[in-house]
Amino acid sequence: MKRLLILLLTGLLIQLVVSCYPEGADNIEDYDVAITNYDKGADFSNFTTFSIPDTIVYFSNDNSGYVPIHAFDDAIIQTITENFEALGYEKIADPTAATPASDLPSFVVTVSAFSNVNYAYFVDNWYNNWNWYWGSWWGGPFSPYYPWYPVSVYTYQTGSVVIEMVSTTPRSDDKVNVIWTGIADGLLQGSNASILNRIETQINQCFAQSPYLNTISK
Repeated sequence: MKRLLILLLTGLLIQLVVSCYPEGADNIEDYDVAITNYDKGADFSNFTTFSIPDTIVYFSNDNSGYVPIHAFDDAIIQTITENFEALGYEKIADPTAATPASDLPSFVVTVSAFSNVNYAYFVDNWYNNWNWYWGSWWGGPFSPYYPWYPVSVYTYQTGSVVIEMVSTTPRSDDKVNVIWTGIADGLLQGSNASILNRIETQINQCFAQSPYLNTISK
């Protein structure tokens, strides 16, 4: 439920960001955002090693038409790995080979991506822009809307890369023990190189705004 709430809030936030630019943003990067959340009761000094899969799990709504670009996987996973290693965490290449069980990584990093197509519209009231009035005959501003004003419908696609830090120590209630979540969110517009660069920038920002992760004595 907590994870679902975070994802729902992410969707609402990106739509709010888009609505803040009614005339359009100066740059597409203005729509990007980094979101983080963590378990306030977690002691991150207890975590020293981690493992991470080599692929990303993609999700999209049925009507998005988005085709996952797995060519991004290696670069995204490398960016995440480098950030954890820069904080002092050690990557375990093959956790299945860990013997004894005490050699298992302290946490597992899961990476998933979500995409969604959003619909919006605007009304071009051109006569209001020019302050057209018809005087007392209409009783004020010219306003017989239908069917004289055009309505334009447009779509924009948003995407999120979700990074979860999952403790390998089970919880007492047997639920997945997610202790940190980072979300890189933005519009899926531009070239593949541009999208990837913006995703990596927001991933780095997720770590930059999470100083509590840097608790390992070096």
